[in-house]
Amino acid sequence: METINHSPSAIGDRILAHLREEEQTLAVLLLAVGEIRQALFTRDGERLTQALQAETDSYQLGEVMRERRTLFREEMANLLQIAPEEITLSRIDSCVPDEARPEVAACRQRLQEMSDELLRLNRQNAAMIQQTLQLTERIVSQLTGGGPHFTSYNANGRNEPARVGSVLHWGG
Repeated sequence: METINHSPSAIGDRILAHLREEEQTLAVLLLAVGEIRQALFTRDGERLTQALQAETDSYQLGEVMRERRTLFREEMANLLQIAPEEITLSRIDSCVPDEARPEVAACRQRLQEMSDELLRLNRQNAAMIQQTLQLTERIVSQLTGGGPHFTSYNANGRNEPARVGSVLHWGG
């Protein structure tokens, strides 16, 4: 664990450096999720494959950032002589010198906006995927004799549940 100078200026610099790392990580995640959205929206399979790989890479970056965040919390907890789980943004803000507070506030605002945008994009992606899955399920169901307008029969002529699955699997 890196030790830091206990001067208010050094503490403020360390806090700002950490917030900037968080911003960079969130920017990468936001870009990856945005690419997935575009690939889904344009129905570009190759682009989606690349975007999903980029998201996997950004997820790994996020894991690294999570470890750095843990170390930062431990560092700040040691400095403030409190438990790491008691480290909050409010507590950290109290360590920031007055001259650095506007910059810290701006970083926090950008992080909040980026987090909100990431949440929005993830919800849009989930909605597009859900819609596609529902459409695919209806099509497959109809192709295999299921759905509200179709009745499936067994070899004895009795109704049976529709077999939803690959059309090739069922001899289609």
